This record gives sequence, C-alpha cells and structure tokens, in this order.
Amino acid sequence: MAPCRDDATLAHSDSHDVIAIGAGPANLSLAALSAPIPELSLRILERSGSVNWHSGLLVGGAVMQTSPLKDLVTPADPTSAYSFLAYLHEKRRLYQAIARGLEHVSRREFGDYLRWVAEKLANIQFGEQVVAVELRGKSFNITTSCRQYQTPTAVLGVGRMPFIPDWGRNAPPNEVFHASTLLAQRRELSSKRVVVVGGGQSGAEVFLHLLRGACGALRSLTWATRRANILALEDSPFVNEWFFPQYGGWFFEQGKAARKHLLERQLLASDGVNPSTLRAIYNALYNRELDQGSHPAHVGIRVDTTAYKLSGASPFLLGLRQQMTGICSEHVTDIVVLATGYRTEVPSFLEPIANRLMVVSAPGGSQEIVVGKDFSARFDGPEECRLYVQNGARFQHGIADTNLSLTPWRASAVLNSILGRIAYDCGPARGAVDWYCSGFEGSRSSEKKSAAPPGPACVD
Repeated sequence: MAPCRDDATLAHSDSHDVIAIGAGPANLSLAALSAPIPELSLRILERSGSVNWHSGLLVGGAVMQTSPLKDLVTPADPTSAYSFLAYLHEKRRLYQAIARGLEHVSRREFGDYLRWVAEKLANIQFGEQVVAVELRGKSFNITTSCRQYQTPTAVLGVGRMPFIPDWGRNAPPNEVFHASTLLAQRRELSSKRVVVVGGGQSGAEVFLHLLRGACGALRSLTWATRRANILALEDSPFVNEWFFPQYGGWFFEQGKAARKHLLERQLLASDGVNPSTLRAIYNALYNRELDQGSHPAHVGIRVDTTAYKLSGASPFLLGLRQQMTGICSEHVTDIVVLATGYRTEVPSFLEPIANRLMVVSAPGGSQEIVVGKDFSARFDGPEECRLYVQNGARFQHGIADTNLSLTPWRASAVLNSILGRIAYDCGPARGAVDWYCSGFEGSRSSEKKSAAPPGPACVD
C-alpha cells in the first residue's frame, strides 16, 4: 500500500457521486457498467496495490464453477467492452478458447480477466485503505490512509472474511492457517503430518495440491469433513435456476425460518466439489497404489467427522468427533489447513455509523447489514445518504448473493437505484420454474398473487 506523502495529502478531500469500497468482482462490475453513464462520477477505493482475487488459493488446475459468460457485464450488457469474450479477443485467445471449450476456464485466467478490466477502468484508486466512514451533514465523509472523500452514496463490496474455528484462532499462523492463504508464502511441508479440514471445493483443491506433492513429500495427509461423504457440486439446469434474478426476489420475500431451511438444502449447489476435481483426486489415490515412493506414507479421508479442539504445540493433538456415533479421537498433526469457508462481517470502518444500521445474525455466524430489494442498507440518516451492500446479503437475497452468477444483475440493480431510472433491464429472466406458483388455472395461490412481481431490483 502506497503511503501518503504528507499531512497535506491526508487533508485533501475529493468529491464523487459514488464511492465504492473494495475492487473485487462486485464493484468492478459496478464500475464497468457505469462507464457508459457520463453523468455519474464513481471512484473505487482498494487497499491492495492491484486486483487480488483469491490469489492465495489459485492452485494449479483450479477451474471456475460458473460460466465465464457470467462475467462482470455480459448478462446485463452483452455488448460491453468489458466482457470476458472481449478480453479473450484482445488477448487473441478467443478461437483457441472456443476450440477448447469455455467450460474449462481456470480461476487463474478469470483472475487475469479481472485485472484486465481494472486496467481499462480509470477510476480505481489502489493502495488506499478505508479507515472510517462518517456522516457529515447530508453526505458521507470517507477517510482513507491517504485522504478524505465526500459522497452522498457509498457502495460496500469488500467480500467475506475467512472463517477460523474458535479452537484454531490462537494457534501459530504458520502451522494452523486458512486455505485462502495457502499460496501466500512458500510452504515446505516435507515429512509433516497434515490435516485438511473442510469438505467443499477449497478443501478438495488443497487436498489434491498436497497429494500431488506440491509442498513436499508429506509424512501423512488426512482430509476431514463433517459431510456424509465427499459430495459433488449440484449443477443441473433446474438447480441453476436458483441463480436467476427472479429466484432472488422470491427468496427475499420469505421468512427467516424458510430462508434458513432453503440455504441448508442448497449447500451443494454452491459448495459441492467439481466432478473433475473429484475424478482427479480419485485417480491420484488409485495411482498412489502403483507408486508408494512419491506419495505421503499415509493418506486418510474422514467423513461425518467434526474437528472440535486443538491442544499442545506442534505437533498438535487435533480432536475429531464422528457425528453419527459421537466417538472422539485425537489425531497427531504438525499442520492444519482450514478449508472452513467464509463469513460475512460488518467492516470496522463502519463503526462511526454502526448505530444507524440494522444488522441481522445469519447462519454460520455471519453478521449481515439489513438491505432492501435494491441492496440499499436500512440507514437511519438523511435521505440523501445511501449505503449499498454488495456480496453481503446471502441470508436475505439467497444463495447467489455471494456467488459470481448474479454479479452484473446486482450491480445493475444498484445503478438503477442510484440513478433513479432504469439504465439496465434487471427484470425477471425466462426460466422453467415458476417460484411464485402463479398463473395456473385453479391454483389457490393465483388468487392472492396472479403473477410474479417485477424484478426485485428495478426502479418503480
């Protein structure tokens, strides 16, 4: 992060119509879609020196779980110059990508696409960490490590935080660490006993990465998950309609108990393992039987198992509990990799206005700012001041909120709300499933709601 030159720089104040905090996919989409709107002045503030999208977990062979056509802009504006296809065309890889198949896009390539978009946009300020968001009169005053900004509209897009279980929070960070930091430094784990905790896509990729010897010849490698087995991603066409705009609108209207139940049932649609990754792991385990010398001395997969405690110093004793039987055991380990997912949290820089926001506790320990259908926060402040939340309302807007699938649709919704007009069509898409059970002859529900309401993010 670039330091400020002097106190005069910090005292300087810039004014913009919109300040977006965080240069991840959510706000990059917002900036790309706002580029053709000349009357809107938007600035993105990013604490890192460049776009840094899951760089600590870009292991070799990691592929996208969503179509590259669900990029930053295409579903909202297929003609945009910031599309993934435009990126491939400029890089002269379009024909080759079509020949190979767009379903095989790696996360590394998609990360390069995000950097390409950021380079084309002229309104991203890198190396500025937001310190505080305060209310001053009828606008927000945003203080960064380098200066101050004034704006009536702030858009939060900082992503989610890695979840560390209570038993791992005080452990040495080089021995017990979250999977998102795996590649943040060179890790030599030869002769180490390693346990990977977590049975989703990240856990599978880390397990395969270590199984292939990327961090040295391990003494042992164990994979523990509380799931009943190593389960594949649910990716049927009907499942994918959970990632349509109208489903998010229907989900938003449900009660808290119903939302919780739905998200629990949909786990494998967002956190199952790619079948190609499962096949690669199984093949590696099979081939291991043919060549014991280049693989860990012991490899084990523990399902239906919860890690619940960590004691001692390296080597540690990791407590494992089988959920079905309740039987507990202690596993000797030198390294624990936590593929334990992410939580939504309220950023500390919002503390000055925290008492003006409503926050709801969500499953998994997340804390979500309460938002409306247009993703604007419920804010007890001047009507002229609006705060929008991107990628932080999964319990309110559904499974797709923390997924890339609806990123351009949500950004369009936010832009429409900011502008007070429809700049982008964000109404319902055509789909096979009628979530509102409307329009069926003789249907009781049709008496109360004869048709699905307009898209949840369109301006009335």
